[in-house]
Amino acid sequence: MEQDHSILEIHRETLVGRLVQHLQESILSRKLKPGSRVSEVGVAKQFGVSRVPAREALQRLEDMNFIRRTHLGREIIQFSKKEFADIYELKNIVEAFGAMKGALRATSEDIDRLAALFVQMEEALGKNDIKRLQELNHSFHDGMVLCCNNAELIASFGSLAKRVRWAMPISMRVHERPALGYIEHKEIFTSFRNREAEKVRNLLETHSNENMKRILRVMESSGYESGKGEASR
Repeated sequence: MEQDHSILEIHRETLVGRLVQHLQESILSRKLKPGSRVSEVGVAKQFGVSRVPAREALQRLEDMNFIRRTHLGREIIQFSKKEFADIYELKNIVEAFGAMKGALRATSEDIDRLAALFVQMEEALGKNDIKRLQELNHSFHDGMVLCCNNAELIASFGSLAKRVRWAMPISMRVHERPALGYIEHKEIFTSFRNREAEKVRNLLETHSNENMKRILRVMESSGYESGKGEASR
């Protein structure tokens, strides 16, 4: 009987996603400490999987800036709160500028695609599906910047966003934050759709900067100092 490749792909994706989640939680809880080594062989042996999903999971964690390669192999990154804030602040500036340009250059199809996200957001909010809501939030932010049609700006934003999005669940756990975030996104999108470029920039900068402050407050209250630690427990 011929195997259904789509089912195999879903299984592989689910397996890789679970590996990423387990490793990410180990890093955030400091079970895997900054500077400690990780390898495909070690991950494969620990979780009883082949090296292929182990390799892909580690690659994703590299993209998320949890792990880096050195001449000795892969190691957990030591990431300071100050460094996180600096990267997040720069991301906010690049994103707001890109969204401002996007508001001026977006096509009607672009607007429709962004509008469709809000239907899905409402469904996720109604089901209290925070993970799905977080994915849709990212799609909304990415979508506005993509409309700017500036490849360098898009690449810069994408690189910066990857380095800070690991912290987004911290913000989403704040009481009533998912619903308030949805309202703020609707306000930003209304201005985007109306081509109010400067207003989009101001609203998005305020939205993102407040989000950054919220995350940093949680980090501080959790005793977070020199690495990705207790803040995400």
